[in-house]
Amino acid sequence: MSPKHKGVRQAALQTTLLVVGEGPDDKAFISHMKQLYCPRGCGVSVKVQAQDGGSPGNIISNAIRSYRNTEYNRRILLLDADLPPSDAEYKRAAVAGYTVILWRPQCLEGALLEALDEPVQAHETSQQLKQRLHPRLDGRHTEPAAYAELFTRPVLDATGNHSIVTLRMALLKP
Repeated sequence: MSPKHKGVRQAALQTTLLVVGEGPDDKAFISHMKQLYCPRGCGVSVKVQAQDGGSPGNIISNAIRSYRNTEYNRRILLLDADLPPSDAEYKRAAVAGYTVILWRPQCLEGALLEALDEPVQAHETSQQLKQRLHPRLDGRHTEPAAYAELFTRPVLDATGNHSIVTLRMALLKP
């Protein structure tokens, strides 16, 4: 098969995945996971986007509106669990083709602390969890490279955190 035809065949086999997080922290961490689990040529093309925060309903509406005219095989929304979507919002996301994953406990930072085997207490707020995690990152929490030192592939492979496991499985599934 000529190189020209080989490229066409590979493109036809590519799975496309849209992953939308609540904000720039989510986008940075998800991009870090994408680098670890979806190297070029792996069969999965992942587009990572972020909304500007806000209520779950607004995030869902904005994601649906922003990406309705784009073709993806799969779509995922990652939202904080401290203010989960209503049943109607879950349904609206599902009708638009999105799977919703909640960062637990509480938020992204809660999931990441749990991945480091650090207990997250029920009384801790998302802000408190950010204050615990952010100083330990290697750079700004809005940059994918900041997560590389603490959240290596072995750490992420070993975690039992449901949110991270679910995202990891989505990234690995062509």
